[in-house]
Amino acid sequence: MSFGMRHLQVAAFVACCTVAAAAQQSNQVPQEHVGHVLDWTSHHIAVSGGLDAANLRAAQADPRILFHLVERNLIMRHDDPGELPSPILVPPTRKWIDGGGGTDRKNMKIDWSVSLGNGTVAANMFPAKYGFDTNGTPDCTKDYVVFGLNVVAANLGQANLVGINNLYSGNPSGLCGANPTVNWAYNGTTAAGGAVRTAVTISLDGTKVAYVESGTSSAVFHILTWHAGQGTVNSATTPTKPPNCTAATSCLKSLTFSATITASLASPWVDYASDKAFVASDDGKIYRMSCVFKCALNSNPTVDWTFTLPVAGSGGSQPKPNGPVYNSPNGLLFMGDQLGEIWVINASGSTPSLFAGPMMIGGGGCTTTNPPGRTGTPSPCTASGGAFGIPDSVILDASGASQKIFAFSGNDGTPGASAVVAQMNQDLTGLVRVHVGRGSVGLGSGSVDLHSGTFDDSYWGNDPSTGELFLCGTGPGNTNPYHYWIGFASYPVMDSTPTGMLQRLNAAGVACTPYNEFYNPNLNLGGVAGHHDLLVSGLVDPVNGYVITNDISTGSIPAALNFVNYPGGISGVIVDNDSLAAQASSVYFSTLTTVNVGTCANARCAVKLTQAALQ
Repeated sequence: MSFGMRHLQVAAFVACCTVAAAAQQSNQVPQEHVGHVLDWTSHHIAVSGGLDAANLRAAQADPRILFHLVERNLIMRHDDPGELPSPILVPPTRKWIDGGGGTDRKNMKIDWSVSLGNGTVAANMFPAKYGFDTNGTPDCTKDYVVFGLNVVAANLGQANLVGINNLYSGNPSGLCGANPTVNWAYNGTTAAGGAVRTAVTISLDGTKVAYVESGTSSAVFHILTWHAGQGTVNSATTPTKPPNCTAATSCLKSLTFSATITASLASPWVDYASDKAFVASDDGKIYRMSCVFKCALNSNPTVDWTFTLPVAGSGGSQPKPNGPVYNSPNGLLFMGDQLGEIWVINASGSTPSLFAGPMMIGGGGCTTTNPPGRTGTPSPCTASGGAFGIPDSVILDASGASQKIFAFSGNDGTPGASAVVAQMNQDLTGLVRVHVGRGSVGLGSGSVDLHSGTFDDSYWGNDPSTGELFLCGTGPGNTNPYHYWIGFASYPVMDSTPTGMLQRLNAAGVACTPYNEFYNPNLNLGGVAGHHDLLVSGLVDPVNGYVITNDISTGSIPAALNFVNYPGGISGVIVDNDSLAAQASSVYFSTLTTVNVGTCANARCAVKLTQAALQ
C-alpha cells in the first residue's frame, strides 16, 4: 500500500472520529457506522489540489470532502488498456450528438428499471445513494438508492419515497442477481398538495433520509427513518410518527417551517458535524434546523433561526432561493436566487447576519438595486429576456488554495452573449465572468436556464492549473445546447474565455441537466491508455431527452461515447463505484415522463445503466 493510501486512511479515521465527537459533545448518540453518501450536495463541493494538509483538515470538518478525497486517491489507477475489460465500440450514425459518433441504444437491453408509478424525481434534482463501505466496495443488501418523487401521494396508494437495493443486478448476470429490489416505499408527506420536489440526502449511517415537502402553500422539513420490507411503489406505507416511534418501527419526524409559501428549488443541506440543516422557502427566507439525524428517537427538528434575504423592493417576483451550500470550517452559507443574485450569510452562530452580497450574476440586465420584477425600487427593472435566475446551487471549491465559488445563469443581460458562468471569492470579490453562448437575450422567444457544471479529474489533482471546468451553455448565435470547457492557467483564477466548445445537439431550446464527472480507472474509454475520466449528463426535451457519456480524459470533448434517448428527459444523475464486479459501476436517474425505452415499458421509471456503455 502506498504512503498516499495510508495517509488517506488515517484522514478518513480522523474525519469519522470528528463527526462522532461532535455528536457526543452535544449529548447525542454518535453514528455507529459511517458509509459513503452520494447526493445533490456531492456535486456542489469540490477540493482542488489533491492531498495537501489543508484539504485533509477540511475533510475532518465535512465528510463530503472526505468522500471526494477517497474517490480520487484511494484507488489503483491503471493506464494499460490490456489490464481492462475491452471497450464497447459502436458504429457512427446519422444522429448529430456531440459532433457525431455513438449509437442510439433505444432498442437495446438496459440494465434495469423500476416503475415509479405516477411519480418521478423532479427535473434537475437528484436521487441519493448510500454505500455501506466508505471505500466503495459494493454491498447488495446495504447499498441503496432513494428516489424522492414529485407526486402528491395522499389517497392514491402511491409512494413518494422509494428505496431500492440489490443495485448491482442485471441480465445476463450481475453481482446481485438479475433484478433490483424495492426495499421500502413510503408516503412521506403530510401537507395539502405535498410532494417531494427537491433532492433528498442521507445520514452517514444510512438509516435516515432528510428532505423537504413542498405543499400547495407550505413547506415541511422531514427526517424519515426507514424500515426494510415496508411498502411498495403502488401500495405505500405511512410511516410511524412521534411519539409512537420505536427502534422496531419506521419514524417520520416533521417540522413545518413555512405555513404560507412552498419551497420549490431549495434542497436541504445537512452539516453532519453539528447535526444542523439549512433549508429555504420561495419567499427568500433561510432557516437553520437542529435535531436532524442524531436526535432522540421521538424528538422533532426545531428552528434555530430564520434569515430573510434583504432583496431590494417588494412584491413582484419572489427571490426563490436555490439549495444552500455550507462551508463548515468558516461557517459561511452561500445562496443564489431566481432574480439572479448571490448571497453569503454568516450562519454558524446563534444569530445569522449578511456577510457579503448581493452580487448580480444573472438578472437579465437588471441590478441588485433594481432586481427584475420588483416594485418599490428607484427604477423598477424589466429583465431583457428570461432564464435570468440561478436555478442551481453554487459550486464551492473548499480547498485551502482556492476558496472560490461558481454560479451559473442563462441571462446576465449581455446582448449576443448572455449565458454565463461566474467565479468569485467567498466574500464575492474577484469576479471572473465567462460567457458561454448567446443565452436568452435578443432571440425574441425562447429561454434556456443554465445548470451546474463539473470539474475534470486533473482539477482535483496536485496541479489544478491543468484542469478544466465543463458545463453546458448555448450556441454562439442560437439556443442549441453546447459543451464548453474552461481552464485554470492562473489557478485558482478561472480563465476569462472558454478553451473550447462542441455542439451537443442540433436542436434549439433544449436544456441540459447538471453535469456529473467520474474518474474510473477500470473503464477503458475507446481503447486508449489513460482514458478513464467520464462526463455523464442528460437533456430535457419532449423529443430529445438523451443521457450521454463523454470521455474528458484529455481536457476536451471529442464526441459522445454513447447515448440513450429518453423522450421528455431525465433527472440529475448519480454515478457510483469503480468496481470490477459485474454491474457494480453504474449511473442512476429517473425519467421525467412515461417512456418506452429498454426495460422501462410505458412507465415512469428509476433507471440504472452501466457507466460508459449505458447498457
